Amino acid sequence: MNSEKTRRARRRGFSVVEVTVVSGLLVTLAMLLSNAWIGLARPFLEATFQCRLAQEADLALAAFARDLGGSLSDTAGRDGSKALSQFVGWTTPAGSQLWLCFDGGPSPNGIADWGPPDTVISYEVVSNTLVRSNQTAGGSFVVANNVSNLELQNLGGSVQIALTLQYRDVSQTYTLIANSP
Repeated sequence: MNSEKTRRARRRGFSVVEVTVVSGLLVTLAMLLSNAWIGLARPFLEATFQCRLAQEADLALAAFARDLGGSLSDTAGRDGSKALSQFVGWTTPAGSQLWLCFDGGPSPNGIADWGPPDTVISYEVVSNTLVRSNQTAGGSFVVANNVSNLELQNLGGSVQIALTLQYRDVSQTYTLIANSP
């Protein structure tokens, strides 16, 4: 009876071989599950990054469309109402900035003077952001984030605007062509 108790006492735990086999199986199962998770999560993250870029591009393209649409309503009239200024010209200094000129003053002359009384709006990339500045009034604000490049090409009677946005390892370029006023 005493030898039976010692045999039962020895059989209460697991052997080293049993623990090793179970540990190996758990490691294999964990590797399979992690590979499956990575396979499912990677497309989800890439879609999330692309949506983020599309939202930023939408903001940037809306700002360009608003300013290139023909008139500017940034300036206030003498009575406090918004005064419309007619879009009269654009230029691309160094191919990395877009300057837009809006005719202003009490008697608009229809010519881009690039200074007062005209209003000059500029777009440029600063620290991965697209910044819109009113050079006449002195104000500026960030239009879109994650902008890695603004490339402008003069096509004679129009300008080609190529805006490249990048977030992590996802990059997208949007191109628009604007005609001269």
